[in-house]
Amino acid sequence: MTSPIGCAVIGYGPQHNFGWAHSAWIDATPDLRLVGVCDIDPARTAAAKEAFPGIRTYNDVAEVWADPEIDLVSIVTPHFTHRPLTVAAFEAGKHVVVEKAMCLNVAEATDMIEAGKRAGKMLSVHHNRRHDGNYRLIQQILRSGAIGEVFHVELSALWYGKPNLAWYTEKAKSGGAFYYWGPHAVDWVLGLIPQPIATVDGYFHKLVWHEMTNEDQTTAVLRFEGGAVAEISFSYIDCLGRPSWRILGTKGGILDTGAGGAAGYEKMVRGPSGGSLTLVTIGPDGRKEEQVPYLESDWDQYWQDIADHLLRGGPVPVPGEMGRRVIGVLETAERSSASRHTEQMLYE
Repeated sequence: MTSPIGCAVIGYGPQHNFGWAHSAWIDATPDLRLVGVCDIDPARTAAAKEAFPGIRTYNDVAEVWADPEIDLVSIVTPHFTHRPLTVAAFEAGKHVVVEKAMCLNVAEATDMIEAGKRAGKMLSVHHNRRHDGNYRLIQQILRSGAIGEVFHVELSALWYGKPNLAWYTEKAKSGGAFYYWGPHAVDWVLGLIPQPIATVDGYFHKLVWHEMTNEDQTTAVLRFEGGAVAEISFSYIDCLGRPSWRILGTKGGILDTGAGGAAGYEKMVRGPSGGSLTLVTIGPDGRKEEQVPYLESDWDQYWQDIADHLLRGGPVPVPGEMGRRVIGVLETAERSSASRHTEQMLYE
């Protein structure tokens, strides 16, 4: 392949501004070229054309598959469409970036991975929230050994209120409540604890918002083979809340509200440091507590890594197998909740 690589974004819906964000990241990457945007709604492709005047627009994905200038597609559509669109893109000879959640279940993820292998094309899952400023700082602290060996992680997104999230609240289309924020959370945790997952316990509740098909609250507890434990919770019925991150190590810990960790997301190509976290370390002089400013959020780096893979043979950022592992956690947690038993990881 030669630079710049021709790209198209499939899906430019108004929900969360994701289509614009993908288009902006591609447009800002010198080795990539935003050729066009596809959406079934002409009003949305008109909005894309207004934001990026030089692009082509399509209202049928068949036009994208047929365009010889497009080598890479970024799929920014509802979760239930990811598998069929990804497989079709590979059959058309395109490389694929697919938004998270990658798909609805492990079987679909495997179909997508195998289709990419048959076509000899790249599959990458858009877990670019690994580049959030607070998460980048947490990774940096853990790599430094400042808090010792991590043995316990709590990660939460909790509030009380009826969600107004269009198709995200429909379980058949979204995969369930955990598939909204859960893919970020699971990917973050798996990046901090590099061990195989031994077991998963899931606790799902449907108690208040009965007009929706999604759950009201979901929790997954992961036990890793090395003994570390992670608890991930997402709720629409938690009136108390708690910090986003609580991480315990043998020599200290991290407490982080998460507020401002992704300042500028969906509005900027790269985000500023939006806050700070609390770092506690235990040393010869006792307990030390300090506030450490977040790093900036370099979300655009994901797209440069895509270009580096396709042009220079670098590693695939978040290959399909990593995305499948995340889906495996979500699916196994739901299976555990239904069985009321600890379950072995569905895919590991």
